[in-house]
Amino acid sequence: MTQRWIKATYYRGGTSKGVFFQKKDLPTSNQDELNDLFLKVIGSPDSNKRQLNGMGGGVSSVSKCVIISPSDRDDADVDYNFIQIAIDKPIAEWNNNCGNLSGAVGPYAVQEGIIKAKEGENKIRIYQVNTDKIIHSTFNVKDGKPLIEGDYSIAGVHGTGSKVRLDYLEPGGSGTGKLLPTGNVIDEIEIKDFGKIKISIIDAATPLVYLLAEDIGLKGTETPDELDAQVDKMNLIQKIRRKAAYIVGLSKSEDEAPMNTPRIGIVTSPKDYVSLDGTKINSNDQDITTRMFSMEKTHKAIMGTAGVNIGVAAAIEGTIANNVKRKDSNPMELRAGNPSGIMTAGAVIESKDGKPFAKSAIFYRTFRPLMRGEVLI
Repeated sequence: MTQRWIKATYYRGGTSKGVFFQKKDLPTSNQDELNDLFLKVIGSPDSNKRQLNGMGGGVSSVSKCVIISPSDRDDADVDYNFIQIAIDKPIAEWNNNCGNLSGAVGPYAVQEGIIKAKEGENKIRIYQVNTDKIIHSTFNVKDGKPLIEGDYSIAGVHGTGSKVRLDYLEPGGSGTGKLLPTGNVIDEIEIKDFGKIKISIIDAATPLVYLLAEDIGLKGTETPDELDAQVDKMNLIQKIRRKAAYIVGLSKSEDEAPMNTPRIGIVTSPKDYVSLDGTKINSNDQDITTRMFSMEKTHKAIMGTAGVNIGVAAAIEGTIANNVKRKDSNPMELRAGNPSGIMTAGAVIESKDGKPFAKSAIFYRTFRPLMRGEVLI
């Protein structure tokens, strides 16, 4: 078999890591061929769920690829495509965005010379191809390169780094075309072998299903390992997610629902718990407590787009997230308690034609380039 090496860069963005490619360096533009390539790069499928033959690490947050290219659009500087790779299945999904890796896109574009930057603060306009949305990435540049060091910390990442501000412009309808895909802030659905349950489906940066933790017999403060060990509860959560996918037209049937969309999360009113690093998280320091699920597993923090989404969802009157959040919370600085600590997000919600309209959402991340070279496929 002929060896083929492709230029690539390995980046951390937020609480995720991914392999970044420039579009011009890829040997094909055919999506099926790219899927095969990315599966080999990451090391999937792997029945052992470790991805030792690739750049992945056995969890969804590091099983990702990114394609970057200069943009032809008037409102964007770069085009950004995201691909989520399944761990134990030969699946590469192009139907969503990674909000965490979005935090690395602007710095990557400057680091690799795709965009020329000025000293100090820069704003890079990103066209997010998967969701057909615009993101503004604001960060500092020093000596022509993105500033990596800083004093900003995010839950789930050790140490501090330079802050990246992400502004999602009009994030509603990224997957379904509507902020409220069903037209309702709450829907009651029937789940086989369970019964009726109330959910909120919000499509902002990513389609996401919310349910009250207590409605399925959970506290909402469980660790990811504790949740993943409750097979019956995890299966129920996925049944709800797949039903919602079918209801809003993301799949032709419940069984055909993609693994990566919609996402799903449980929420509850602020509660004390202990984070994964042993820190006590006080209820007074949160506005809402949540546990999110990605690729059918409990996320160890919050997916970036889910962070954007919960900021929007909590600001829309009458949603499940809105009903349980702290009533005096600041909509521009919603503090969401998660397994790794507290994540802050904000949203500007207006009324348009008598319906809620998400004008923008704000999210903060850090980033770090980890490796530059060539990857073998």
